[in-house]
Amino acid sequence: MCSDSGEIEVKGNIDFEVKAFYELRVEAHDKASPPMTTNCKVLIEVIDVNDNAPEIVITSLLSSLREDAKTGTAVALVTVSDKDGAMNGKVSCKLLGNVPFKLESSYNNYYSVVLEGQLDRENMSKYNVTLLAVDEGTPPLSSTSVVYVDISDVNDNPPQFNEKIISVYVKENTPLGTLIHTMSAIDRDSNENAEISYSILDNKTTSINAVSVNSLTGQLYNLQSFNFEEQKILSFHVRATDSGVPPLSSNATVNVFILDENDNSPAILPPYSEPGSVNSENIPYSAEAGYFVAKIRAADADSGYNALLSYHLTEPKGTNLFRIGSSTGEIKTKRRMSDNDLKTHPLLITVSDNGEPSLFQSRSNRLP
Repeated sequence: MCSDSGEIEVKGNIDFEVKAFYELRVEAHDKASPPMTTNCKVLIEVIDVNDNAPEIVITSLLSSLREDAKTGTAVALVTVSDKDGAMNGKVSCKLLGNVPFKLESSYNNYYSVVLEGQLDRENMSKYNVTLLAVDEGTPPLSSTSVVYVDISDVNDNPPQFNEKIISVYVKENTPLGTLIHTMSAIDRDSNENAEISYSILDNKTTSINAVSVNSLTGQLYNLQSFNFEEQKILSFHVRATDSGVPPLSSNATVNVFILDENDNSPAILPPYSEPGSVNSENIPYSAEAGYFVAKIRAADADSGYNALLSYHLTEPKGTNLFRIGSSTGEIKTKRRMSDNDLKTHPLLITVSDNGEPSLFQSRSNRLP
């Protein structure tokens, strides 16, 4: 305060929130001797300005929220306040963004953050729920705070195979204990709810003793050596089960197709089928070229190229009198017989398949 002019001036910071008014005692005196004095009381009211943003205090009620939580479940309590006065201290609060939560007012500036929609941890495992508090000052001030909500898993997803029907191809005569396929299922849940074990379901039409599955890895092994000529397909079901409570499962059908190997030699059919036998055929001396002598028939228990047969003929060196159809097995003369030809012609017939390696069978014919 200026002693000469009587002006009252501010000499420090004034904060409405600390002190809203001041009371001063002012004394005035003259310069006579002795001086005469008088005094008065001065009341100074501090006018509030909007210099404080709203404050948000959050109290979490749940460390995590189950994904099957019911609508209306409260996850946090919220208190908002503003140190300013009048309209500067009047605060409104709301949630930002598109989240399955809403803000419910309980009393004055007390709110609850509650669940409003359905949760699915597999689509969204956590939410950052942002709260915005705004006062009504001029200009308005605001503040934000975040409620962190972690969604905990429930076992609501069964394991799923990539395919419901799985085709596996295995060569016949594959050694026992060979890894023939690896089953793979995926569970969208987490932790123990996503831990999968595999098993083969009992099938009355197919012996489950033919294959085994590693319950942890899903690896399939054969327990018997397959024979294409006896069995061409093996079908069974594999189940994938999670470790949730209660456990969930799903099945896949496995078709094991046995692939043919060239493990069967051609077999010559009657009347030329006796092992080690020598068959005889008679032809007239006057037979013309192309005369039909005999037809060799053969069969192969394999399939495809492994059963595609060809016929070959071996004559004594220098005769060159007969030929055989490589695909028909028909033996015919190539020319007329001459006086220089032998009266008896031993022929060796070989039947070969088209496998890799090729297998064959031979028979001897004697043509007088």
